[in-house]
Amino acid sequence: MFRSVLSRVAGVAGLLVLALTAGCGQPAAPLTIFIAPATGHAVIRVGGLSSGELSSLQRATFTQAQWLALMRVTVDGPPDSNPPVAGTYRVSGGSLDFTPTFPFDPGRGYAVTFDPAALPSPRDAPAFRTVVVMPPDAYVPNVTITRMLPSSDVLPENLLRIYLEFSAPMSRAHGREFIRLEDERGQEVRDAFLALDVDFWSPDGRRYTVFLDPGRVKRGILPNDQVGRALKTGHRFVLVVDPAWRDAHGQPMAAGFRHAFSVGPAEMHPIAPADWTIASPPANTRRALVVRFPRPLDHGLLQRAIGVERDGQIIDGDIAIDAEETAWHFTPKAPWRAGPHVLVVLSILEDPMGNKIGRPFDIDNFTNIDKSPTPDRVTRPFIVK
Repeated sequence: MFRSVLSRVAGVAGLLVLALTAGCGQPAAPLTIFIAPATGHAVIRVGGLSSGELSSLQRATFTQAQWLALMRVTVDGPPDSNPPVAGTYRVSGGSLDFTPTFPFDPGRGYAVTFDPAALPSPRDAPAFRTVVVMPPDAYVPNVTITRMLPSSDVLPENLLRIYLEFSAPMSRAHGREFIRLEDERGQEVRDAFLALDVDFWSPDGRRYTVFLDPGRVKRGILPNDQVGRALKTGHRFVLVVDPAWRDAHGQPMAAGFRHAFSVGPAEMHPIAPADWTIASPPANTRRALVVRFPRPLDHGLLQRAIGVERDGQIIDGDIAIDAEETAWHFTPKAPWRAGPHVLVVLSILEDPMGNKIGRPFDIDNFTNIDKSPTPDRVTRPFIVK
């Protein structure tokens, strides 16, 4: 039977190591599991495997399921409560290395389950589980939340998603551990947010998407029938973020975050580009094209769902969004040419309540539903003079 001993590995300062020594009748060298530096970012390394075991692993054509049976890495927590960390396995020198798809979060624990019986030449030994930690970087916490979107102080009762923007990259930790919704009495609104096994981060780790539970938002769904929407028209709420949320360096935030807002009636109308106003810029200038909407649209999708074309060619430019997400500004890289242009709107565009172009998120049971296919894009022509 294996015996766990927590120790540091010489030459790898600050790394936590769990050495597992072989029991009676097991001549193999002690197995060690630790986080080690590597090109790109750190890896979890299994040492103590024999040359024969390493050779057989190098020749093996394991499926992903077989690799997970041998070595499974998850964020530390109750066994089987977290999905495996995505990554690749590779024999490197005298060890088996696991390289994560995204870098390990400094200061966060990762559980490693290793089963010697799943080796190509199985060892007669039980599986074991240990936790390794990437040491936090030594620096002063300075990350804050710069804003919450939608930015309006009055949000619809059927709000589906919220964005939190950070001043610097954050860790990939589950945000639901650090976010709560409070009512006007300061009481937490239970089960307000959708529980997911994955989190939705922007590629740079600076924007996090919070989803309210759609089962509570959409009428006719059991959670909505039983407990109703988390947000109530005519009431005030506060989104609260715990500063213990760790940044990309494994440090807590410099400060927590609170955003108070009022709740207005639900918005259940589809997006109608025909209702938008387009202010055309003058030719031979780089003044911005301005498009205004009757109500706020999704800030994240506005960055990539609207564009400008001329003669079928996409015009390159910069996008800015303001007026509480009701105005879209497009500044071209080159001066405008006189003549016809087209505003192109992709069908992925939504508002923060999930309403799409021509399709409301929530449909009354007695309303006739338009079942015609949604076009991939909608266009609005305009003239530059």
